[in-house]
Amino acid sequence: MKKLQGLLELRTVTNEMVRLIETATAPVLAVDIAGNINGWNKKAAELTGLPVMEAIGRPLIDLVVADSVEVVKQILDSALQGIEEQNLEIKLKTFHEQECCGPVILMINSCCSRDLSEKVIGVCFVAQDLTRQKMIMDKYTRIQGDYVAIIKNPSELIPPIFMINDLGSCLEWNKAMQKITGMKREDAINKLLIGEVFTLHDYGCRVKDHATLTKLSILMNAVISGQDPEKLLFGFFGTGGKYIESLLTVNKRTNAEGKITGALCFLHVASPELQHALEVQKMSEQAATNSFKELTYIRQELRNPLNGMQFTYNLLKPSELTEDQRQLVSSNVLCQDQLKKILHDTDLESIEQCYMETNTVEFNLEEALNTVLMQGIPLGKEKRISIERDWPVEVSHMYIYGDNIRLQQVLADYLACALQFTQPAEGHIVLQVIPKKENIGSGMQIAHLEFRIVHPAPGVPEALIQEMFQHNPGVSREGLGLYISQKLVKTMSGTLQYLREADTSSFIILIEFPVAQLSSKRSKPSPSKF
Repeated sequence: MKKLQGLLELRTVTNEMVRLIETATAPVLAVDIAGNINGWNKKAAELTGLPVMEAIGRPLIDLVVADSVEVVKQILDSALQGIEEQNLEIKLKTFHEQECCGPVILMINSCCSRDLSEKVIGVCFVAQDLTRQKMIMDKYTRIQGDYVAIIKNPSELIPPIFMINDLGSCLEWNKAMQKITGMKREDAINKLLIGEVFTLHDYGCRVKDHATLTKLSILMNAVISGQDPEKLLFGFFGTGGKYIESLLTVNKRTNAEGKITGALCFLHVASPELQHALEVQKMSEQAATNSFKELTYIRQELRNPLNGMQFTYNLLKPSELTEDQRQLVSSNVLCQDQLKKILHDTDLESIEQCYMETNTVEFNLEEALNTVLMQGIPLGKEKRISIERDWPVEVSHMYIYGDNIRLQQVLADYLACALQFTQPAEGHIVLQVIPKKENIGSGMQIAHLEFRIVHPAPGVPEALIQEMFQHNPGVSREGLGLYISQKLVKTMSGTLQYLREADTSSFIILIEFPVAQLSSKRSKPSPSKF
């Protein structure tokens, strides 16, 4: 009975041991004295993809990769002699769905299995899965190797690179850094980056001022403390005392455990070609700034005589003038207003995008047209070219709502362009207006106006007409003026075209204006001759 009870207890212990081995979170496997598998727990099956029933009875050396065969043979030979091995690494093959994942790396301890007579009858292996750790270590090693290869590479394609440890001492100073700074590697290694490598003194690599060192120190401390890195505009005096501006990029360096051990730094320095381009750009920007200052000065200076002209008009206004004299003074004032409007056009982008606000005032159409003719007559007399007007009598007493100053500006600009490209022997220029009224409701009318500036062929060069409709960076002064006027027409909801015919060419402008209601207070303007 005692023997039977002992056997039952042994069976219970054995079953419990088998259950523990089967459910263990570590891979456990066993072989007999011939090296064939006789134990293979669930974890081993999970890692390798080889089920228990397929593993039992197979030689262990068939389940390991080639470089682990000798290790397995050594373990088995040692086990026959009663020697148990510790912390040996083997690699098991993977099967089925796990085959694409590569071999499983195990750290194993061997334990000899003995019978009642203490004779070795097999070996049990208790293992630890190191596959993930090994992959991370291999990746880290490869990255470290890449760092070394990049830093040691003398190629001109490699940017200036230097490294520091967590104490701020320089660990690396590559060839590109030596070339750009004139400081040798042996003079930089193991020196404090701030204060010994980059300094305010003649030794080391001199920076411009104390603020530069402070910004560099703040950046390095931030990266080493684990904060997200930012780029820094960093300047220093390099080889030959030349001041070099660069963009400094800093990344943290970590060890295998993820602990920050320092910083890896890259300098982005512009090539000589890019530096030259930047210098040209800087000079262009400076020239543009100077031109803007000159333009601002001219605008300011023009305001003073304009104020004087306005004062003169205010003195003449109460004087007893004839109707013709009063119209001439009025046209002169409209020219002043036009000049003031142009002087205030500082936001050309709003004109180009056609979202500039326009004024809406009641004005006499013929008065605006006479003002346009006044602006063209001096050049016409100079070139001995007559300017004629062609519009019906109704224009003289047509009052409309709109921006009369912008209308004057546009018509005067196109009239001046036509005069510029007309020769005396070719003929005369005609400012033509074709009005057409449309009733749109009770007492409401719209004036459809067609303005034509007709001049002799061949007219304005085609290249200038292209610039009038399509803006480009190299536009001429004449082209810019025509382009702005074209945009002003569009802002006033009008259209513009240039028509070439056999004998003549024409600027054609179509714009609509609301017609103002009749008022008894208006005085009918008398026709003016030019």
